[in-house]
Amino acid sequence: MGTKISEEALFHFRLIPAEQIRGGIVCFLFIMLIPALVTLSEPMMSIYFYIACAVWGAMLLWGMGLSLNPYQSEVGFVLYLGLYGLALAVTCQVAILKMMYHMAGVDSIGYGLSSVAVMLLLLALFYVLHFRALQQGAYQSMERQGRVGKAGKAAMLFAAIGYTGYYLAVAVIGDIGRFVMGMAAFSVLLILGLYLAVVFIHRYFFIQNHMDQLKEHYPVLGLPKEQRNAAYLNKMKQGRAPAAPHRPSKKRRG
Repeated sequence: MGTKISEEALFHFRLIPAEQIRGGIVCFLFIMLIPALVTLSEPMMSIYFYIACAVWGAMLLWGMGLSLNPYQSEVGFVLYLGLYGLALAVTCQVAILKMMYHMAGVDSIGYGLSSVAVMLLLLALFYVLHFRALQQGAYQSMERQGRVGKAGKAAMLFAAIGYTGYYLAVAVIGDIGRFVMGMAAFSVLLILGLYLAVVFIHRYFFIQNHMDQLKEHYPVLGLPKEQRNAAYLNKMKQGRAPAAPHRPSKKRRG
């Protein structure tokens, strides 16, 4: 008989299905490509471009390695998501600095230093809020009520609306609208990236410290697709015989 798993452990043990890893990597790299392309504006070969290109290239190579065998990369993909969040935040920060110094004409080093400091403060704030939410059971309560899935769908919807608005601004409003919308979009992505980093890096270390419990909860972890299908079919065969239905006794009306 298996040991009972706490709600906190169940929250951390929610892995991305292996079938979705390749598509997820492509989607995430495309999102990061948008702020990276901003660093190609004049002057093109700048330190901003080299940083963004190096970060994006590193995530691309790592993602390609995970995609070779996604059925053995479910735990590794958790760490990938966490470091992807950091990479996304850094790329957005670099794009914002490029826009401020080479498009808006800011020349004070104080802006760059304060911008990086705010990013680090946000990272520390999300770290504190994340652990407080775990201690108070906020994540578990949201999962029981189905709010986690709804929040994810809402975030995707707002992101789609935001990017649509950005490209409309590029096409219609002109340079000022493009600059304002770009700064707003990259700031939102930066915040999202920091939050992903906190949640998934902590999840990865939690899994590493409770690997035996995860394997008990998810026995097909690391198995190839064929063995997973065979284990699923075997489980279906074992549970095919239905149990006798329990009929509640009728109470006599007096």
